Amino acid sequence: MTLDVCSSTIIHEDKVKAVKDSLTDKDFSDILLLSKCIKDPSRIKILYALLTYEELCVCDLAAVLEASVASTSHHLRYLKQNGLLESKRDGKVVYYALIKEKAASVFSSLSDLTEKVTTSS
Repeated sequence: MTLDVCSSTIIHEDKVKAVKDSLTDKDFSDILLLSKCIKDPSRIKILYALLTYEELCVCDLAAVLEASVASTSHHLRYLKQNGLLESKRDGKVVYYALIKEKAASVFSSLSDLTEKVTTSS
């Protein structure tokens, strides 16, 4: 079996060092969190809806998703447990909203990564 690997240990030591040094300054936890949370199309739709309308109740979000309230509640609970959403009860109705600071941090990290990808050649 032949492997396509370098026969040398490190060819571009300066590049390896620069990347390793820059990685120590990076915190990819926001991007990892977002990737977990958008793994399901329903969660993407929930985040989009809450970015658009700031606050929606479970029933409205279920209608947007064309899903059951139980299924929608499951996704909302997951997003809330991961720190992206907050909820408040008004009588029998539960409303959800993005936690703006956390959402801004997550989307900023993603934006930074996207910029890096699009500007590097």
